[in-house]
Amino acid sequence: RLMTLFGNDDYASQLKQDCEKREIKLDLSDTKDDYHSPIFLSLTDEIGNVKTAFSDMEINNLMDKKWIESKMGEINRADIVVADTLLDEEALAFLIDHCDVPVFIDTVSPNKAVRLAQALKKSRRGIFALKCNQQEAFALTSIGNLKASAIALNRLGIEHVYVTLGADGVIYSDGADAFHAPALSANVVNVMGSGDAFLAGIIDAFSKGKKGEAALPYGLAASKTIIESSDD
Repeated sequence: RLMTLFGNDDYASQLKQDCEKREIKLDLSDTKDDYHSPIFLSLTDEIGNVKTAFSDMEINNLMDKKWIESKMGEINRADIVVADTLLDEEALAFLIDHCDVPVFIDTVSPNKAVRLAQALKKSRRGIFALKCNQQEAFALTSIGNLKASAIALNRLGIEHVYVTLGADGVIYSDGADAFHAPALSANVVNVMGSGDAFLAGIIDAFSKGKKGEAALPYGLAASKTIIESSDD
């Protein structure tokens, strides 16, 4: 089930149709007639590395604490909740404090990662897992050493921390130990979405009873699949 906000435009119609084809339920999502759908436009090199990007995400400001609170009962009927830092810090803090199932969070960008740090300071609970890249980890902790940064994130209240390093693999930490897992050898076609694929693999692993270090092969394999794919 996808819980988000759509604008009232052709792009929203396209997105909804795409979700329907993939059997993604939208009953928790809402459409705002006076807004257009959020847009993220990136310019990339020949293998998908982002060189510059622009966005217009005004509608996401409506995904606030009140909106989250109104849907909390249905959220807690899930087995897993996946959120990101497009939610503001108050909405994130409320979600963390009131979610009774494991929460996975993607920090999205260094600027927005700070929202999670602020939310965790306000929260009484922590989260189950975080996926971030090295720039986002630094934004959260101001620690340059990646293993030390991952452990610091555990101390903020995150049980499992995955810091993705692109071609260099992943740093994983559970607070007791932090170590490096190399990326799988791949025929690189397009790196766009490889971090998202990694998180999807980690979530899939959890659904199969694998978590923490045991989930790493799933995430790395998912990244390899997307990197080698020529599909848009």
